[in-house]
Amino acid sequence: MQINSPRRRKAISPVLATVILIAITLIAAIAIAGFVFGLFGSFTSSGQVSLLATNIPAPTTAAALAAPVCTAGGSPPAAPYLGFKNTGTASVSVTTLSLTYGGSTYTVAAPAGCSVAAGNIAWLALTTNHLGGTANTGQQFVGSASMSNGASVPITGTFL
Repeated sequence: MQINSPRRRKAISPVLATVILIAITLIAAIAIAGFVFGLFGSFTSSGQVSLLATNIPAPTTAAALAAPVCTAGGSPPAAPYLGFKNTGTASVSVTTLSLTYGGSTYTVAAPAGCSVAAGNIAWLALTTNHLGGTANTGQQFVGSASMSNGASVPITGTFL
């Protein structure tokens, strides 16, 4: 009767196992650091819109709200207008505009396609017909512009 000798199992060398464990650890550390410290943020595109300028004379008569006119880039239109600047990497559209003054809030939908291109400026040209109520020169107004990406741009200013 012959006793079988134990089978010899083959395995990777300890040096190779150490190298593989270090490589896995480094890859995991880089991935975690990328998310924690925002290293991968430059690969995402987002619109970051801010208010560039306001130039609105005081509306002297109450009028129905109507959609403003939107122009992209270039110089500002004749007053009154609101200017928006997009410092992000994706285009964003202005969807609604809301202004509060004289104790009332007035909301108007922006025209379809009122886009603020990435790295560009867009102007919303208003008339007194776009604003409701009456206001005095020097009176403060506050409000916001809603964007297609869900952001809200605060608006503050003084009637001219």
